[in-house]
Amino acid sequence: MMAILALSLMLLFAVLTVLEILEHDSSIETANSDGTLDRLKGLYPVLERIDEDQLAGILSIASSCHAGYTVTDEPFRLDRSTVETDRLQLRLAQELSLAAQRLIVGHARLTREDFSYEKCSPSEIDLPIEGIVISVKLHSGKWLNAEVHPHEWHFREKMGWMTRASGAFIFVGGIAIFFMRRMIKPLNSLTSAAQRFGEGLKVSELAEEGPIDVRRAIRSFNTMQQQVADEVAKRTNTLAAISHDVRTPLTALRVKAELLEDEDVREDLISSINKIEEITASALEFLRGQSRNEPMRLVDLSALLESECLDFEEIGRNATFIGEYNIHHMCRPDALGRAVRNLIDNATKYANSATVALHRGLRVIDITISDNGPGIPADQMELALEPFERLSEARESSRGGFGLGLAIAKAISEGHDGKLILGANDPTGLIATIRLPTLDAGIWEG
Repeated sequence: MMAILALSLMLLFAVLTVLEILEHDSSIETANSDGTLDRLKGLYPVLERIDEDQLAGILSIASSCHAGYTVTDEPFRLDRSTVETDRLQLRLAQELSLAAQRLIVGHARLTREDFSYEKCSPSEIDLPIEGIVISVKLHSGKWLNAEVHPHEWHFREKMGWMTRASGAFIFVGGIAIFFMRRMIKPLNSLTSAAQRFGEGLKVSELAEEGPIDVRRAIRSFNTMQQQVADEVAKRTNTLAAISHDVRTPLTALRVKAELLEDEDVREDLISSINKIEEITASALEFLRGQSRNEPMRLVDLSALLESECLDFEEIGRNATFIGEYNIHHMCRPDALGRAVRNLIDNATKYANSATVALHRGLRVIDITISDNGPGIPADQMELALEPFERLSEARESSRGGFGLGLAIAKAISEGHDGKLILGANDPTGLIATIRLPTLDAGIWEG
């Protein structure tokens, strides 16, 4: 906003300067100006009172590049007169209280030899030039000649205007910056609070300050973050309470089931009880996957992934790490490990093996878990990321879970400002990629 304000003021200043340059006065406008009349009023009475031998010195002092005077025996040679010069002649005669025959005004072509143009530098005025000459007859019989030419725009002559304009711009800009800072400060606080809330659902009450629209936004944010945190806590606590309360009757049912004599009924009942416990545990794990309470730490990702693969190897599942080493990243290691475990578990469950790779790109870090199993149809990959979705026949079999593994991995990936991407493996199978932005990536697209 400050940059836009500064650019706007600079653009306005440039436009005004260009207009000032383009709209310089013509010779007739300059001749009709009060400045020309004032110079004649000041010089004419002086020349009427001094001796003839003093004329040259006075005219030399009064003359300059842009205001030249001479005294001659005859009026200055004129090329023509116009309606405008005739009107100017009448006006000057009235202002100087002279008879009309003692005043001659007309157009003339002026060269460097005329008046005091020798005082002008070649770049200051482009001669010859079409100007206006005012000739006034003195009591001595000689003629006072004053030249008027169109004035081009000169930086030194406009310094006063430019200084005043610059001062006005600085004054207005200072006031605007002051009020913008008052507005930007609470907006920065709101942005920081939103980032903190997004990272760990940490409620931080903000003071309502700034313009009325900003105060209204802060008030809405305070209400929103408290409501969201309360709802998440209520959902987590409800499910945890249900899990705790269900455990007691399930234990009682398991004891009673063990007493049944019919072996088929007993095993079927115990299997159902186990499934209820697994569903509850999976739902709690899904909620934990959405949580961002775990602090961020700098972790060696290659060591983390290799450790997860070794854990699966110890229980008889084939999981191989083939990624790059010595890649460190700020993350929540427990949560990220849980996401990787779910993906390895799916791969080893449905394809009997998993290959884990780690690669650092220019702006992202990719963790890929690939298998050669049945895979997921392309038109159902987005659906597979939803909670409690089980798509393939393998997932509906006894080996299948409850459709939360991919959803948990997705929630944890998004909790690291990343994403979970599913793709087909060639020729068969699935590739699941956890894509994490590096710290220097900023806002990225993948």
